[in-house]
Amino acid sequence: MAENASRIFISYRREDSIAYAGRLYDHLSAHFGAEQVFMDIGQIDAGDDFITVLDREIDACDVVIALIGPGWLKASNASGRRLDQADDFVCHELAAALKQGKRLIPVLVGGATMPDARELPAAIAPLARRQAHALDDKRFQFDLDALIRSIERRPSLLNQFVQLMNAERLRRWRHYSAAGIAVSMLCFAWVQLFDLLGIDTRIESYTMALGDMVASVPVSERIVIVSFDEKSEARLGKFGPDWRREHARVIDRLVDAGAQVIVFDVYFEKANPADGELLAAIARARQRGSQVIVGVNQLLDQEPAAIPGLARAVSAWGLLCVGGRLGYASIAPLAVVKFAAAANSGPTPVERISARIGALGALAVGGTTLAVDEQLRELTLVSAAGRTIWRGPLKPVRTSVEDSGQARNECPLLASGDRVAEVLIRLAPIGTWRQPPRRYDYEQISAPAATLAPGELAGKIVLIGDGRAGRDHFQVRRGAGGEFRHGVELHADIVNNLLQGVHVRGLDPLLQVLAMAALAVAGGWLRLFRPAMRALWRRLLLVGCLLAYLALTVLIYVQFGVLFNTAYHIGAFLLSYWLLGRLSTTAASARPA
Repeated sequence: MAENASRIFISYRREDSIAYAGRLYDHLSAHFGAEQVFMDIGQIDAGDDFITVLDREIDACDVVIALIGPGWLKASNASGRRLDQADDFVCHELAAALKQGKRLIPVLVGGATMPDARELPAAIAPLARRQAHALDDKRFQFDLDALIRSIERRPSLLNQFVQLMNAERLRRWRHYSAAGIAVSMLCFAWVQLFDLLGIDTRIESYTMALGDMVASVPVSERIVIVSFDEKSEARLGKFGPDWRREHARVIDRLVDAGAQVIVFDVYFEKANPADGELLAAIARARQRGSQVIVGVNQLLDQEPAAIPGLARAVSAWGLLCVGGRLGYASIAPLAVVKFAAAANSGPTPVERISARIGALGALAVGGTTLAVDEQLRELTLVSAAGRTIWRGPLKPVRTSVEDSGQARNECPLLASGDRVAEVLIRLAPIGTWRQPPRRYDYEQISAPAATLAPGELAGKIVLIGDGRAGRDHFQVRRGAGGEFRHGVELHADIVNNLLQGVHVRGLDPLLQVLAMAALAVAGGWLRLFRPAMRALWRRLLLVGCLLAYLALTVLIYVQFGVLFNTAYHIGAFLLSYWLLGRLSTTAASARPA
């Protein structure tokens, strides 16, 4: 029921418009409350005097509706036209309303037209000068809403916006101009602002977590992790170059078990007497059709920093870095394009590509070609068979600075001026990579008594990396909290995303702005929609709209891999709702009494 609702009296002629009267009564009662609407049927008790009750109700009402149908004016009986008879209740009701100065609204139904004053008895002739309102059967709901707005003296939504922009009613606009400017500025700085505050990180991680609860990312059966931990260190000593002989044994045993690709999430920079055995094991693996890929942490004179002969012995060497965060999501470089200034290029250096380096995940799935478009804005990862594995934008490498002012260099192979293709990682449940059959301990394979059944790893991609507590681990967001994953597990997630065709990406910038604008408009509309609505119901509707939007973002993430910047969209929605609410209050206080 609307607050401070008007009391309404419905005047009608039964043989002319009783059906319309009943329908109108039902709708007005639903909106204003049954106690606020009077209609003679069912509301006059047996034994009551008709005239007394009608006069009392008209005296108590604020609005009288004169329902006029096609036969209202000429309705007659044996004594002549009804309007001209002293006992005609319709004429009595309207005459009383006019005499008491009540607000009288002629409502035309059934295609009726407004009667001329000369056709009316003198007592109700002023009715002809009252502005009529038509109820058309074909647009009944629309006309009814307009009638209710008129009864409440509430303008249309369009007129509300016009009123809000009226200079006199918004003379206090200067108090809110800063908020208006803030709305405009946020549209250009959303992504930076909320990420600095940490709001974006948390809200979007909830979207990913909820999406993965609805439908977890599919996991390829081809991926296997071999991790070394404290048990291996207890037998072999501290992890380092002295493990090369063990790595050679692991390669041989994995190849015997049928592994198709062996990826070391490890870099080999310091020489060791057992390096020859490692290189020999890599050569044997390649002769038997298995690929061996190793990580590189940095370049020296544009060459990979690695033990002599390793770069030529392996199937490929690639970027080792993984595990950063971009806003809400875990992110990793898929490939890097390095540049150098061309010689004799004049006063303005011209960039040229000096190297294209794939990351371990890209190489593990057979990404042999890194195709860069002419504008250097997009990179395409192509397999040896010519299949496109991934396509995405190239962006300049972002550098960060420690509190001390020192440049942070978490990945020495990446340098300022490089361009990097990055992937947002859709994480599999953590248990996926820590339970058999996708997880093997290094000791299971390298120990003298260890055995793998022939064909046990046929066609598998085996990722070898650090699983020691507190080593090579990265914090990732997972809903309300976070968790730590080892680098090799994140590499496994990247490989899985590429194998399964999962490509998580943010919303296109143009669509981002359009979505913010749409949410801002929705927030303003909700605030101006039926202003007489009770505050509780309005708040419930507000919460319902936000929940529906969040459910939609989760569904889009699950189905299409697109992440909405929900923090910014909800911010635009709530800010617009609040601002227009304040402006409406200001306008109301400025309106003359």
